[in-house]
Amino acid sequence: MCLTGSHADECPLQLNPQRVVVKYGGSVSVDCSTSVPHKGMGWEASEGPVPMTRDSLTTWRVPELREWGIETTCFMNYNKTQCTVYLPVTIYKTPDSVSISTVNHNGPMMERNQYELQCDVLNVAPVQNLTVNWYKGQTLVDQTIFTDTIKTPVNKTSKLLIRPDRADDGAQYWCEAKLELGEEGPQPPPTAPSEHLSITVYFKPIINEAKLPSIVPVFRGYPVVIVCEAEGNPKPTISWSVNTNNIVYSETLTITDSTPEDLHCIASNSVGNTIRRVKVSKQGSHADDCPLQLNPQRVVVKYGGSVSVDCSTSVPHKGMGWEASEGPVPMTRDSLTTWRVPELREWDIEPSCFINYNKTQCTVNLPVTIYKTPDSVSISTVNHNGPMMEGNQYELQCDVLNVAPVQNLTVNWYKGQTLVDQTIFTDTIKTPTELMMELSTGVKQSWNWDKKDLDLLQQPHQNISALLYIVIKPIINETKLPSIVPVFRGYPVVIVCEAEGNPKPSISWSVNTNNIVYSETLTITDSTPEDLHCIASNSVGNTIRRVKVSIQGSHADDECPLQINPQRVIVRYGGSVSVNCSTSVPHRGLGWEASEGVVPMTKDNLTTWRVSELREWGIEPACFMNYNKTQCGVNLPVTIYKTPDSVSISTVNHNGPMMERNQYELQCDVLNVAPVQNLTVNWYKGQTLVDQTIFTDTIKTPVNKTSKLLIRPDRADDGAQYWCEAKLELGEEGPRPPPTAPSKTLNVEVYYKPKHSSSTETIIKTKEESLNCTVKANPAPTYSWHSEHLKETISSSVLRSSTLSSGIYNCTATNSQGSDFKEFILKSTAVL
Repeated sequence: MCLTGSHADECPLQLNPQRVVVKYGGSVSVDCSTSVPHKGMGWEASEGPVPMTRDSLTTWRVPELREWGIETTCFMNYNKTQCTVYLPVTIYKTPDSVSISTVNHNGPMMERNQYELQCDVLNVAPVQNLTVNWYKGQTLVDQTIFTDTIKTPVNKTSKLLIRPDRADDGAQYWCEAKLELGEEGPQPPPTAPSEHLSITVYFKPIINEAKLPSIVPVFRGYPVVIVCEAEGNPKPTISWSVNTNNIVYSETLTITDSTPEDLHCIASNSVGNTIRRVKVSKQGSHADDCPLQLNPQRVVVKYGGSVSVDCSTSVPHKGMGWEASEGPVPMTRDSLTTWRVPELREWDIEPSCFINYNKTQCTVNLPVTIYKTPDSVSISTVNHNGPMMEGNQYELQCDVLNVAPVQNLTVNWYKGQTLVDQTIFTDTIKTPTELMMELSTGVKQSWNWDKKDLDLLQQPHQNISALLYIVIKPIINETKLPSIVPVFRGYPVVIVCEAEGNPKPSISWSVNTNNIVYSETLTITDSTPEDLHCIASNSVGNTIRRVKVSIQGSHADDECPLQINPQRVIVRYGGSVSVNCSTSVPHRGLGWEASEGVVPMTKDNLTTWRVSELREWGIEPACFMNYNKTQCGVNLPVTIYKTPDSVSISTVNHNGPMMERNQYELQCDVLNVAPVQNLTVNWYKGQTLVDQTIFTDTIKTPVNKTSKLLIRPDRADDGAQYWCEAKLELGEEGPRPPPTAPSKTLNVEVYYKPKHSSSTETIIKTKEESLNCTVKANPAPTYSWHSEHLKETISSSVLRSSTLSSGIYNCTATNSQGSDFKEFILKSTAVL
C-alpha cells in the first residue's frame, strides 16, 4: 500500500481487497471507499481508469486484464491535498505446456551410466513464483526455484541428473510446474504436470544361482534336468556350452552319466554375458564291480610336476597294478600299489589301476588334468593407434600364449577394477594352445585397463589376466579341528589344522599379534592365548578357522580361594600395570601365567604381576594355585586402550557454500584407535550434541573408523560450527573423565534468500525515524525502491523519513537465492 499526502485520518481510503492476484485475461474488481467528506475520488490506471466522483465508493473494474506491468492507485482530494493508495497487482499465467525429455540421448539407458533429464516450461508468468518439482513415480526427488523478477511470460528449463540402476527399469519420471502465488492467489496453487517419461534400463544378466548349483550329482540310469534362469534387460538368451561343437539353446538341459564333466550356462544380452560353470559329479561306487580305492580320486598337476596316487583293495586277489603310458607299475600281490611320476610331461595320459579278482579283471580310471600357465598375456588395439574419439567403436584384443587345458580357461576383461566381459573356451584339446580374444566397445570415456588376480598365475606385470579354473581355495578340515578345544593345566594338547586346495595350501597359526607359527600342528597349554586362528593360504586366497582355547578348572571362590586386586585393569598402550594375587589358605604354590610378565610359582601367600610397558593387545593373564590336590586359576580381564592419532571432519562430495534446505553429508575420520567396541563418536553443532555413533566390533588392535552425519541446513545455521569427538567409554575402572579427542571445527556457510520479519510497516515521519529495509541474507542482498514520490533510483537499504513525502514506499531485497518485498507506509505527524 502506498499513501501520499497526510496522515491516515486525513486520507482515510480503504481498498477491498487490499491486493489482487489475477489470471492473465481474467476480470478484476476492487472497491475504494471513504467515510469522510471529500472533493472527489477516483482511480488512476493504465487500463480501466475511473473518472473522479463525489460518491464515497468507486470501483476499478477490468473485464479482461492484459497489461503485465499495470500500476493502479486510488486517489482522493481531501483536506486541501490529494492522497493515494497503491494497489499491488500480480498477473499470472499458467504454462502453455510442460514437457519432459532426455538430453542428447534416445532409447534405453545403460545401468550405472549418468543421464540428464530436461523439463521445459513454456510461456509462464511471473517466473519468480515458479517452482519446478521433479518426481520419480509419486516421490519428489528434486526442486528448482527461479529468482528472475521479470513479470511477462517466459520459457524456463530445469534439468535433473540421474544414474539409473536395474531397480529403475520401468520407472516413470515426470515434472510439474507450480505457481506459488501466496494467500491471495488461487488455492491450491496452480500446477501443470508433464507427461510421464518411462525409462528402460538395460542391465547385464544375473543368473539365478539358487536354481542352478555349481555341482550337480547324477547317478547312472537316472537323468537330471537342470534349469538356468536369468534376469536381465533385454531378456537374456540362455545357452549351454556342452563341448566344443555342441551349443544347446534352452533354459533346461538334461544331463546323464555320459554328459561331459564341465558345463557352462551362458546368459547373454546386448549389455554383456554372464557365465555360470557347472560341474557334473557322477555318482555311484565302483566297489560292487571292482573293489579298488584310489587316493586321491583325481589329480591336477602342473606340466613337469610330480604325481603320486595310491590304489588299494581290501579283498583277496591274484594281482594288481597300474597301466600307464608313463610310469607303469608291475603287477603285485600286495594290497596297495602306487603310481609315481617325478616329472609328468605326457598331456594325454590316462592311467588306470587294475586287479585280477573273482576270475576276471576290472579297472578304475584315474582322471588326470595337466595344466600350464600362459607364457604371456598381452592386450592391444586392433587396427588403431593413438587417441580414441568419443562415440566411435574400437576393438581390443587379448592374446594368451601357450596355455593348457583350454577348456578350463576364462579370460576376464576389466575397465579399472570393474569386470566388463568374459570369454570362455570349450575346446577339449589338452595340449598348450595360442588364443586370441577380441572386445568391441563404443568409447564414452577413457578406458584404463588394469591387471586382476595376476598373482594367481605368478605372471610378470601385464594388463590382462587369464584365469585357469584348476585352482582351488583352501578348505580346512573342520572335523579334525574343532572350534573349541579344552585344555587342563599341566596337560598339553596337540591340535591339527589340515586343508585341501590347489596349489597345496601352507598352514600357519596366529597365536597373538607378534607370534605366527608355520606348522600343521600346534601344542597348546593353559598359558596359550584364548583366541587362535589357523590360516590356510595359497595363491587363490586364505581360509581362516578360529579356535577358542577353553582353560578347564573351576574359578569358584569356595574351590579356588584366590583374590585379585584390582579385579580388572584398564591400561593405556605402553603403560605400566601391577596386580596382586593373594590367598588365605595353605597351598603348594601360586603364580601368574601370562604371555608378558610371567611370574614364577612361589610358596608365599601373595604374588604380583607387573609389566612396566604393556604392549601385547590380546594378553590374558591368569593367577593359578596348587591347592587341595588340584590346580585352580582366576583370569584377569585386561583392556588395553589407545587414543586416536587424529580425528578429522570433512564434507562428502561438496565444496563451498551450502544451499538452504538442501541435504549434505559430513564425515568424521578417527585414525588408529582401540578398542573400537568402546568407541563413541559424538557429533556437535556448536556446543549442542546432535548425533552419536557407536561401534560393536570386537577387534582389540587399533583400527580406523568413519562416522557420517546428514544435515539439511537453514538460515540459522549460517556460520554454525560442526565438529566431532572420539570418546573411549572404558567403564568405572577406566580413566576419569573418559579420554576424548576432538576434531577441528567445520564452519558452515549457508546461502539463503532475504526474508523480512513483516511485510508491512507503518512509520511516523520525524527527523529521527528512517525507512529501514535492511534484511539478513547470504549472499548480501541488493535493494531497490519503488514509489511515485521517488524521482531517482535508490539502492540504499535505508531512507530517512524527514526527506520524504508521506505515502507508500515499496522495497525489494534480492540476492542469488531469491527476493522479498516490504511495504512502508509513511505518515505525517498526527494532529492532536
